[in-house]
Amino acid sequence: MITRNLLLAGAALALSGCISLLPESESSALYRLSNHVPADAVINPDAPVVRIARPVAPRALSGDRIALDAGEGRVAYMAGANWVSAAPVLLQELVVDTFDRRSTALVAARPDDGVATSWDLRMEMRRFEAVYDQGSNAAPRIDIAVRARLIDTASREVSGVRTFEVSRRADGNRQGLIIDAFSRAASDMSAELVDWASGQVAEAEGEAAGAQPPG
Repeated sequence: MITRNLLLAGAALALSGCISLLPESESSALYRLSNHVPADAVINPDAPVVRIARPVAPRALSGDRIALDAGEGRVAYMAGANWVSAAPVLLQELVVDTFDRRSTALVAARPDDGVATSWDLRMEMRRFEAVYDQGSNAAPRIDIAVRARLIDTASREVSGVRTFEVSRRADGNRQGLIIDAFSRAASDMSAELVDWASGQVAEAEGEAAGAQPPG
């Protein structure tokens, strides 16, 4: 039962005092985020490049522990399971992959790719946890909230700001089902984010083209 695997920390989610009582010697299953966004797009090599930075996150969400909101301001971490990498890294990779799968208006790159970019996408992870809102024995709800800023690298102006919030109920109170709900919620969020960023760029470049004097 997941109930017995909750390791409660006496601190609020956003506070740096959140700790896990999971013994470091205990072996854990490693999980990654699966992308459920269909690969429908054909990458346009002539499209402008957007740099996808690693999301910033509060300390409680910045590591590889799987966060659980146990209510009343208490943070828990799933025992016997970890993300394969830090949660912000997994989200960054998911968003890059979603651009590849879904967008023809932008080509995604990571900061360490060393390529020239026209746009910066900066993200802040505000929520990324399973919420036991129906009791510790019931299937939790996955809550993901990410604030995104799209920046024109030439002018350094912010083209748009939006917060994306997605919730999804797990199909059961077992590790695999909870991780699947994380993946599906994150995929839904990343698809919305990619559509928004692509639309922002298309609108901005359309306005720029319209402002050009006739040749």
